[in-house]
Amino acid sequence: MSTTIPDTYPDADYEAAHQATYERVPRHPIKPVLPPGVREEDFAKAIQEFIEILGQDAVFVGDALSDYIDPYDVHEADESKRKVPSAAVWSVTPLPHPPSHPTLTSPSSPNSTTQIQSVLRVANTYAIPLWTFSRGKNLGYGGPAPRVSGSVALDLHRMNRIIEVNDEFHYAVVEPGVTFIDLYKYCVEHGKKVWPSTPSLGWGSVVGNVCLLIAPRCPPLHPTQCLLQPPSAPN
Repeated sequence: MSTTIPDTYPDADYEAAHQATYERVPRHPIKPVLPPGVREEDFAKAIQEFIEILGQDAVFVGDALSDYIDPYDVHEADESKRKVPSAAVWSVTPLPHPPSHPTLTSPSSPNSTTQIQSVLRVANTYAIPLWTFSRGKNLGYGGPAPRVSGSVALDLHRMNRIIEVNDEFHYAVVEPGVTFIDLYKYCVEHGKKVWPSTPSLGWGSVVGNVCLLIAPRCPPLHPTQCLLQPPSAPN
């Protein structure tokens, strides 16, 4: 397992912004915690099984967990209220050279799907809560920090494939790690006739935004789909 975390954004500017956001933390060191109700020996077994599934470089503890707290947590000095993970895992084994941007691809990835299923089995075996997120950029409102302190953070940002962008019906199907800027660049580079609604900071997850803001108001919308608008549509 690793106590340092590799870059999370292939775009240098976004990675620099990410590092700048988190470089001030933790002002209060993250103390080791266990998942609630889980014995230390069982947690150690679970970590070892996560490593066997994902590899040493995709399981994080110690200092690497500074990327998995909210850098604006008002309770960071209060251990009784602070939300911190016990460990973090990436759902897809880190690649030596991440692509410059996601590409359109088939909707099934045996590697990532199998890994997630295996991680869930281990978590269920040891009754370890998982906190699943894609980019964790809802900063100030929790960010990537778990709601239940001691949970294992299941980081989906490497699931970053764009599966479909539909010009006719104005929607996209993407994986959790696809950011707004990823989707925008893809539409520009491929001459798509749609216009993603991109926020000023494009580093957040499209799926995360859909789950938080859109899906509750549009029940038929699947969590991996987002709505697009034609360029001529009014704001």
